[in-house]
Amino acid sequence: MKKVISVLLIFAVFATFTACTGSERLTHMTIVQGLALDVADSGVSATIQYLDLNKGNGKNEEISGNITSYESARGADIKSAIANVSKKLPDALFFGQNKIIVISPDFELRYSRELREYLVKNKESRPDVFILKSRGKAADVLLKSHKNTRVPADSICRQLEKAHSDVTVSEYLAGDSLKTYSIS
Repeated sequence: MKKVISVLLIFAVFATFTACTGSERLTHMTIVQGLALDVADSGVSATIQYLDLNKGNGKNEEISGNITSYESARGADIKSAIANVSKKLPDALFFGQNKIIVISPDFELRYSRELREYLVKNKESRPDVFILKSRGKAADVLLKSHKNTRVPADSICRQLEKAHSDVTVSEYLAGDSLKTYSIS
């Protein structure tokens, strides 16, 4: 009986310390680079910019040109809008490489409390992501700004850092005001 209990205990310890459960490979995920949130008739519109390595058109396996694609969806709230975007794509969304969150002025007025709650409670939320406010539609910042660069969201981040116009999620949650970003 002691041997059976010992074997079960060893198996339980072994199973606890293995990382086999719930893991996914990045090759089977959609890597989000930017998120834009706008007010829609039915609630919230979410637009994501994600890496699309199939768009690389260089020679000798060199990637050149814009390697991002976009997808949008609507939902009753932030979480459902993002879930609806995810349903349109073949792979699960991965926000671990997200660079920016863009919100429209009307979104900030209407959903600022919900946005703060989403940023605090969402397991995918990171404190070092830049958050900014657009002059008009937030999706336009992702869709039209820096569109000739390899990864527009990354290019926008470098521009914000250079101009010292960056506000991170943690600073926003601590009460800092959002900077307004104009499409250049």
